[in-house]
Amino acid sequence: MADEIPSLIRNIISQFDERRLFLIKDIIANNGVISAKNIEIEEMEYFYKTGFMFTGFQNGSPIVMIPLELLSSLGEIVRNETILSDVKRNTEWIKITRGLLYYYGTVPHDELVNLVEKYTPIHPDYLAFNYVIFDAMEYYQETYIDRYGYSYWEVLDPLIILEKQASRKNIDYYPFSKKQLLEAGETDYVERPKGFPQLLSQLTQEYRMSKKEAMELVEDCIIHVKLGNQPRQLLQYLQTQLTFENLEAVPRLMDAVVLLMNNTREWYLKGYTSEELFAQEKKALLPMPNKKGEVISLHPSKGWQK
Repeated sequence: MADEIPSLIRNIISQFDERRLFLIKDIIANNGVISAKNIEIEEMEYFYKTGFMFTGFQNGSPIVMIPLELLSSLGEIVRNETILSDVKRNTEWIKITRGLLYYYGTVPHDELVNLVEKYTPIHPDYLAFNYVIFDAMEYYQETYIDRYGYSYWEVLDPLIILEKQASRKNIDYYPFSKKQLLEAGETDYVERPKGFPQLLSQLTQEYRMSKKEAMELVEDCIIHVKLGNQPRQLLQYLQTQLTFENLEAVPRLMDAVVLLMNNTREWYLKGYTSEELFAQEKKALLPMPNKKGEVISLHPSKGWQK
């Protein structure tokens, strides 16, 4: 049985991404023990399930450790070229999946692979992709799966999102670049749309909030927009967080809020902003030019009448 342990560990690590591999390398470099002060609770829970990483306390501080007798085998595994290639591939899979769900909210089961494959290959490693994504869900707890599909962790009702998206048959999913998705695939990523600095500035200057508090409140507003909340609902939420000194403060705040809302990528809109869709619809309604480049009037001129 002892001879099989390195093989089992190798299989587990082959589903890791670069963050987890770096963590193992750090533990090996520190003789089997590292501080866990910068490690999330979800990660701590995951380590125990691996069967070779354990958590505990040392001098009253939380730690992550690996038994000394495993360090030599682990050192070979984390230097293996096949493992390194798998980990690089897994990192792309995980980040792109997380980025897609951050922007689209919910994606049906049969659609996710098609969307990911627009940016990085999956087939013929379809089963490996599923194992990697499920394992990442358990580790990061930033996405989840249910009978409706894959969802970002802050999605409250996947079915509503899918119904709203289905009602917009005239638009496809917003075509993000690979760079955009890799950025959104980073842990704790929050987009910074137009209107973000304006609202942040108002909260720090007019409402005397610290920058950290103001950042958290603006980020909350962005999630409210993604959840489909309207300006009135967002104002009601802000009233629970702020004290308005006078009525004149409300329109100023709402100007910044509406700017943020119009430029935030929404789950109901398949990753588009309402500003982008408005521009598309407006363009579709413009008069068509004739062959000479002149605008064809949709209304008859006075001289046309007999």
